[in-house]
Amino acid sequence: MKGLVWKVKKLILNPDQITFRGNTTYPELRNQAAGVQTNVQKPLNLSEAELRKFISVLIYMSVIKYPNVRLYWSNKVGFEPIKKIMTINRFETIRKYLHFNDNDKHLPRDHVDHDRLHKIRPVVNYLNEKFASIPMEQRLSIDEQMCATKVAHFMKQYLPNKPHKWGFKLFVLCSVGGYAHKFEIYTGEDYKRLPDEPDFGPVGNVVIRLVRGVPRHINHIIYFDNFYTSIPLVAHLGKEGIFTLGTVQSNRLVNCKLPDKKELMKKCYPRGAYEEQSTTFQDIDMTAVCWKDNKAVTLLSTYVGSEPVTKVDRFDKSKKAKIKIDCPHIIKEYNAHMGGVDLMDSFIGRYRIAMRSRKWYLRIFYHLLDMSVINSWLIYKDLKSTEADPSILNLCQYRLELAEALSKVGNASELCNKRGRPSTSNSTEKNLQAKKKRGPCQYIPPKDIRTDNVGHWPDDCVRSRCKMPGVYRIHSNKV
Repeated sequence: MKGLVWKVKKLILNPDQITFRGNTTYPELRNQAAGVQTNVQKPLNLSEAELRKFISVLIYMSVIKYPNVRLYWSNKVGFEPIKKIMTINRFETIRKYLHFNDNDKHLPRDHVDHDRLHKIRPVVNYLNEKFASIPMEQRLSIDEQMCATKVAHFMKQYLPNKPHKWGFKLFVLCSVGGYAHKFEIYTGEDYKRLPDEPDFGPVGNVVIRLVRGVPRHINHIIYFDNFYTSIPLVAHLGKEGIFTLGTVQSNRLVNCKLPDKKELMKKCYPRGAYEEQSTTFQDIDMTAVCWKDNKAVTLLSTYVGSEPVTKVDRFDKSKKAKIKIDCPHIIKEYNAHMGGVDLMDSFIGRYRIAMRSRKWYLRIFYHLLDMSVINSWLIYKDLKSTEADPSILNLCQYRLELAEALSKVGNASELCNKRGRPSTSNSTEKNLQAKKKRGPCQYIPPKDIRTDNVGHWPDDCVRSRCKMPGVYRIHSNKV
């Protein structure tokens, strides 16, 4: 890179050049089960249905907040849906003995294949596989994410710019809407590279590993911040058919004559001033743009430059009024598509599983469970939007309905097999959902419970008008 030559030249955005040629159609989605390891000395007989109940309790607790766990089972202020799922003793027993891998296969620290995430590795691999099965959008972003915890562990990190500053650090590849396609938990270890992968250092190699599943040469665009951006990495991804855009540290732009941040913030440069220079490295055209706003920022891209320049509103303290300043197009592109991981963080922060644990791998498991719920909710919203169905559950409603479905669906199979009505049609389901909004009316269970072909026992039923069209009245006594 010593012979790199930068020229005062604008990189013009060509929409035809970056037209996305991929497919974003969802594949067939099927339910999957998880597994645990039982304790050898004190065997724990845990069925798949009971594991679902345990997870449903965790999801309930993420929405309904109590000061401590045992209050959910309190006789005075307890939460009835959780009390009906399982006892507090059974819940704490499952939490105590919950394992995800065989400890006997954990290699010692001095072994070349030692894995610091051995205890949680099956969950990490399983979720990465399932998350990656959803087709990727054209625009993706890479950023850090924090699994907040105060547990004492050597892998715990400090990120001062995050709302929760202490915890386990994750590197996440997200879509613009916040869907996490792939993640990697930071351990401080050097991961093995594939034979055809170049070495860009510990940070650049994180990007290479996260984009392994990104299809090549169909015009995907990856966004990241100055922690990752470098000229060799950007050029390598460009040769792989992946466009990039990211903020960059000025000292990484070798031989570039753009003004540095201190110079750009001088009064001789008006607010909104920008400069652009372009170069070619390994046959990949790239451009660097510096822009002055409240602070100076420099960006590097392989597909977009400063043109077309638009105007944005800013408040001027000296004039005490809003003014219009120039804004390069590369800035708008970055601001519009970089926030996927932050959006995922905001979704998790609304209703996160905040249960404390001294076991570090349980804290990570709770975080990954939150990620899974958010991903499923985003898929649910996309599928609902294609059906032109206005009755889309918000995140709170979705988590409550998911928790109820996990606690009840298929649980009566031991009592009576293949009983109950078959699945309702789409028109009938819409009528049932419409009746929910008319209220007050009898509670209607989630569709997954109503259509699981299991004869569930009635629960506090009273004489009322049936919600199923064509049936006039029902009367059930509590068994």
